[in-house]
Amino acid sequence: MASAVVEDLKVKSDAAAANLARQLQDIEPHLDKSDAPGEWTTREVLCHLLAEPDWKPVATLKSFSTSNLPLIEIATGETHVTADRLKMTKTQLLDALEAQRREIFGYLETLADGDLGRKAKIPLFKQFMGTDEIALPVYVGAMFDYHWNDHAGQIAKIRKANGMPAA
Repeated sequence: MASAVVEDLKVKSDAAAANLARQLQDIEPHLDKSDAPGEWTTREVLCHLLAEPDWKPVATLKSFSTSNLPLIEIATGETHVTADRLKMTKTQLLDALEAQRREIFGYLETLADGDLGRKAKIPLFKQFMGTDEIALPVYVGAMFDYHWNDHAGQIAKIRKANGMPAA
């Protein structure tokens, strides 16, 4: 049975996924459009959320430790659009994101409460959290509750710029 911390993360992740899915309703014709010149398209936003094509989220989570903290460098501003991802539909991109999310929570649900205290050094977090030593739940929470919701807001702007109703 998952811990209360994991259950809370799951609730927030479910809300972020629902928010993203709402913003993506009926956006297929606008998948490769942005809200302004030079801004990311919906496809670019979704590919950014997917991260690098070879990224293994559970391997990243398994690397968190109680000593000799691994260094996780997060490059911002990269869209990770590949030739394969250029061919994907909105549904396929969203399904790929959901598969990653299921994989992450499948792993988290196997952890004991003590394992949730494992950390990694993530320099990007220092600027807004005051520390770069980040525990598993904080990392996962930031991924979904902050990152996915932030980019859902970006897609809302794309909807508006392309004459679509608010989701």
